[in-house]
Amino acid sequence: MLRSDLAKAIAELEKSRGLFTALGNECEAAIAETWAVELLPDVAKIAEARRRLDALIAVAENRKFNLLLPAAHYWVAICDYRQNRLSESNKQFKIALRLAEAGNNTFEAHHNAEALALNYSELGELEPALSYASKMLSLKALYYEETSQSLRDLGTLADLTLKLKLFSTSLAVSKESLSLAQASETERSQAGEASEANSGDVNDALRHLINAALAQKDFAAALNYANDSKRAALGRGNSAENTRMLAEINMVLGDVKTRMDDCSQAVVNYDQALELYRYLPEFTFNLYPIHKGKLFCLQQLDQQENFDRELKTVLRLSEEYRATIREDDSRQAFFANEQDVFDAAAANAIKRGDNNLAFAFVEESRARSLLDFVESDQPIAVVEKNFGAVVHPLKLPEIQARLPEQVQLVQYAVLRDRLAIWTVTKTRFEFVAKQITAAELEQKVADYQSALVAKAPAAELQRAAKELYELLIPRGLAGDKQLCLVPDKSLHQLAFASLISPGGKFLLEDFALSYAPSGSVFVAASENARRKEQVTQERVLSVGNPEFERDENLNLPDLPTAADEAKTIAADYDNPVQLFGAEATKEKFLHDFAAVDVIHFAGHFVANPRSPGNSKLLFAGGDLRSFQLGAYKLPRAKLVVLSACETGFERYDKSEGAIGIARTFLALGAPLVIASEWQVDSEPTKDLMIAFHRNRRVQKLNTAESLRQAQLATLRRDETRAPFYWAAFSLFGGYAKY
Repeated sequence: MLRSDLAKAIAELEKSRGLFTALGNECEAAIAETWAVELLPDVAKIAEARRRLDALIAVAENRKFNLLLPAAHYWVAICDYRQNRLSESNKQFKIALRLAEAGNNTFEAHHNAEALALNYSELGELEPALSYASKMLSLKALYYEETSQSLRDLGTLADLTLKLKLFSTSLAVSKESLSLAQASETERSQAGEASEANSGDVNDALRHLINAALAQKDFAAALNYANDSKRAALGRGNSAENTRMLAEINMVLGDVKTRMDDCSQAVVNYDQALELYRYLPEFTFNLYPIHKGKLFCLQQLDQQENFDRELKTVLRLSEEYRATIREDDSRQAFFANEQDVFDAAAANAIKRGDNNLAFAFVEESRARSLLDFVESDQPIAVVEKNFGAVVHPLKLPEIQARLPEQVQLVQYAVLRDRLAIWTVTKTRFEFVAKQITAAELEQKVADYQSALVAKAPAAELQRAAKELYELLIPRGLAGDKQLCLVPDKSLHQLAFASLISPGGKFLLEDFALSYAPSGSVFVAASENARRKEQVTQERVLSVGNPEFERDENLNLPDLPTAADEAKTIAADYDNPVQLFGAEATKEKFLHDFAAVDVIHFAGHFVANPRSPGNSKLLFAGGDLRSFQLGAYKLPRAKLVVLSACETGFERYDKSEGAIGIARTFLALGAPLVIASEWQVDSEPTKDLMIAFHRNRRVQKLNTAESLRQAQLATLRRDETRAPFYWAAFSLFGGYAKY
């Protein structure tokens, strides 16, 4: 293949394809077409490549040319990737991997495992990235590996180890990659072959070295590597491939200059990169990071007009990304990393005194995936397959117009150097800022929560609880309105109910409380609850102490009090569905939970903060993992109560908020979910839950007030007065009269 002239190589391969076609050899013609098409993206002909690959796949499937299918799907994935269709790209790589494994095609299986490892690493989803990297490495020893594939493997490992903060390892792998690329370039040069393609490998290796050096704050080395890369690129001819490489180098130079606090020069480099990409209109995958880097530089340079203009571009590109990343886990990982854009926009608006605009930026960035699920009448799994239609968050006037009269909303934004707090009702919009850094606030919250869960002495807890109350709770809240808190970042793990006012009262003693990840989700959940409030003859599914696999859960005890809890609660409802012990199977639960109004689960929940989708409710005969619930919808459920440990909070995501199985049930369509934030004791929990349901059924209190009264009864008993016993459970979702 003529590596020095890709256009000529394509022409020669197309000529070969024509000759084979004339001879009636469809298989060899298809092979020649595959080789030609895989070069088209490198000459900026992505649309043509995609069209020809679709045709090639149709021929291969019809003629059973199974050897060609993995490669064809791989290159479709590459086309999707270069145009930011990230979910589609991963889908095609997975198809290619499956076909390669089915055909014992080790090369293509290795090729696609490496590509998937890199894609997930770039999305920030490190668990699947490590899984595919492991598969990639296991396949390396099974066949002769070309230098180009070895370089791709090393590049992926350099990127992944960097994301894992193994900086020295990333640097070592990058150096190995550079040595291999340079040796290959020298070998080809001695053989009389031009080295344009190999120069791209050298530049890729240098880019990994730059990133590793930046991570170690070795700015001088990073700059040297970047300049070496730029000099090499400028010395080559004028082609689409060289233009792309030069654009990437200018982007990296901009990143280096930014880290060196030379924002003026960084902006120059970013602009040069953007100018080069204008010659490559089909290449869009680097536009977002370039504009994002430029945005932060303009903020640092205090160029307000330019910042405003650039922000519009960055937000537009962010929305385009949102429509191309379909899977919830991928969205969480990607947009958590991009939350700093919205934080910068909010901070800039506050600096200018435009608190309404700052609120809009905050709302625009919060719980967007959950909002899509809540607003859809389809299960999560179906929505993920059609995430192109993105639900847009509400504007402030819409939130105020649709906010229930009985509610006041307090929304927080934890910014780098301050805490922003908005109070919102139908007629009120007030803002206050507190001077505290995000790191200081996170430490205060972590220390307080640790002391609370450890049942620290009351005096110690009270000091911290009063300090946090003064910092977080705005003045002038109406005592006759339910208080909905919309936390941000570290505040998601805070038990607000336990904060103590200057008058010495717990926040819970003054307000019925609820939590939501955004104002838009709160409104959507409240309206969902309003649609369901006409049903007064509620039917409950009450699950108590399911049997579970002891061998897999050795440290978990039997929960006889959970069975008593569930039986007592079931007796308060007409025609209850009851599942206890060995009868409480996953299959029966899934069969019944969509046909009831109230779901109460009293049993074991095993949280998996690293992979919340694999967190599980324990049932007889098998576990129910959170991701498995994505195949269902709850059009009837008014309320879900998860009387188990850590069901409300496993970890927080900077963009989506509190991540846990409570969020999953909200996504399924339940407007109200009660869940816990830490490991709770069975006996006090049983009493609290029985009191909660009786408050609803007998006293006819709404859900928020029912929970509040049950918690107040718990704290008034001497043996359970400590917040550990009553503050774990919170109400998530919207407002309901029932």
